[in-house]
Amino acid sequence: MPSYHQARFIEAALDSVLSQSWPHLELIVQDGGSTDGTQAILARKSADDPRLRWQSAPDKGPADAINQALTKVRGTLIGWLNSDDCYAHGAVERAVRAFEAHPHWMLCYGEGEHMDAGGQTLGRYPTLPTPLGASMGADPVPDKSAFQKGCFICQPTVFFKAVMPRLLGNLDTTLFAAFDFEYWLRVFNAFPGRIGYLPQVQARSRLHDDCITRSQRQRVALEGMQVLARHQGSAQGHWVLTYVSEQRQVGVSETVLQTELQTMLNTVKPWMAATEWRHLQDRLTHKHMPDPGSR
Repeated sequence: MPSYHQARFIEAALDSVLSQSWPHLELIVQDGGSTDGTQAILARKSADDPRLRWQSAPDKGPADAINQALTKVRGTLIGWLNSDDCYAHGAVERAVRAFEAHPHWMLCYGEGEHMDAGGQTLGRYPTLPTPLGASMGADPVPDKSAFQKGCFICQPTVFFKAVMPRLLGNLDTTLFAAFDFEYWLRVFNAFPGRIGYLPQVQARSRLHDDCITRSQRQRVALEGMQVLARHQGSAQGHWVLTYVSEQRQVGVSETVLQTELQTMLNTVKPWMAATEWRHLQDRLTHKHMPDPGSR
């Protein structure tokens, strides 16, 4: 669990791990030097439950914190939960049983829900396949090309074998919004046929004003396109279109938006095929925007 200044949420995150039905676990928290009361919470909780180990020291961002935590792992399966998210009841046991039933799996992911700062459910994460599709016999895990439409894996629902980071290497610390997405792209390239899907809700991802998903929408779009180009050769323009549509919905002025857009277009052009680039320019010229919804 990476942590930085999440005192208002971290106790709920810790409790969602330590209260799991599967008792044979350790919880490693890598805190980035929080000064908001987080360390006092960690000290109190670790005194009550020795399964919680933690360290607080400056880091280079969340990817670096996760990389540091991974070096301390003693178990054989790893879950990665942000300090403002929560596991669903039984999530760890379901993952353990799934790996027992499918020993060839390297990673599995499940359904996720969005919740607000107060813990109220906002809706399902756009996971693929849908539980209905899976129950009707659809391919349980989409082809890696489906990532072009957006990230269909809700990060806190993921569990993987401890050997996987040793084979793939560390998370990319140059990324601050899409380091998880980039990791999934690497996994799908490296381990085709060894990725599983659980149709149950495994975690709840919290959306609040300070989280990366909401506060850094442009960076999410740009880094998403960057890593798609890195691992799949090119990216599609809907990432830009969705960002523009979202900005218009929240009332950003056209003057500000056009300035941002010009910078974005210059940035993403090397990541796009020529035909897709021309299509994006045409869509922007005609201001025909899709409904927001892609990550």
